[in-house]
Amino acid sequence: MARRIGIRILLGLLTIFAVLLLTFVLQYVLPGDPARSIAGPKASAEVLAQIREQLHLNDPLLSQLGHYLAGAATGDLGTSYAKDAPVLSLILDRIPATAMLAAAALVIELVLGTLWGTWEALRPKRSWLLATFHVGLLSVPAFSLGFALLLLFAYEIPLFPIDGGTGVAKIVLPAVTLGVLGAPFYANVVRDSMREALASPYVRTAVSKGLRRRRILLRHVTRNTASPVVTMLGMDVAIFFSSVVFVEKIFAWPGVGLLQTEAFANLDRPLLTGTVVVVAVIVVLGNLTADITRMFIDPRVKTEAL
Repeated sequence: MARRIGIRILLGLLTIFAVLLLTFVLQYVLPGDPARSIAGPKASAEVLAQIREQLHLNDPLLSQLGHYLAGAATGDLGTSYAKDAPVLSLILDRIPATAMLAAAALVIELVLGTLWGTWEALRPKRSWLLATFHVGLLSVPAFSLGFALLLLFAYEIPLFPIDGGTGVAKIVLPAVTLGVLGAPFYANVVRDSMREALASPYVRTAVSKGLRRRRILLRHVTRNTASPVVTMLGMDVAIFFSSVVFVEKIFAWPGVGLLQTEAFANLDRPLLTGTVVVVAVIVVLGNLTADITRMFIDPRVKTEAL
């Protein structure tokens, strides 16, 4: 187990380094001049040259990359051009809001997906109505559903506020947007895992012993279903942080996604790169946590080939 965890950590570090390197290089493809964005459209050439010198924008790309990697290794992700504040502190201030939104959406999709998948697994035939609904949800982009919910329940039927910010009432629509779209994935995993478990020899043995159906489901079937669900939870970290950018922008939710869109609009390279790197770290930690949890939930994982 220790060897497996060590390999996962090493792969995670390599992934973070690759994301950091790729993001740093790709940001130079972005159109526009960061110095012009900071100084304004009427700034003189002397002012622009001074800003570029202060920000090391005139240095060779490899020199800038080496300077950035050295700082990132110590937790220094640079200073935001637009906000004139440490990038890491700006991101850390927004993480609680994004984590709150992700947790609420995760509860919604986990509950809906588990109930949906369990109901389908215990039926002899799959419902065509649910199957159509399932395919429909999988084909809907997050921003489309978010706009629809915003128009319906904030404008047409003003049940929820639209002024942004955090709070119980303000988290409902963005959490439902993310949670409903994620429920079909859990329903698939739960349905397939439960059907496989129900057809296994140990369940047939339990039935032949006269055990109650509820006890069989809770003691034998649910435990084997938990392992792939935990794996999905780890993958969901990446899904959330890719969809949350659009959802936070639509609902003005003050999280990392909204901060990332602001950085892109302002050509704030340090802040844009910093948000991508921090999200990559969170994704790696989420998958690593899911892998370790699976090892304790499902003993079969310990014997899997690396």
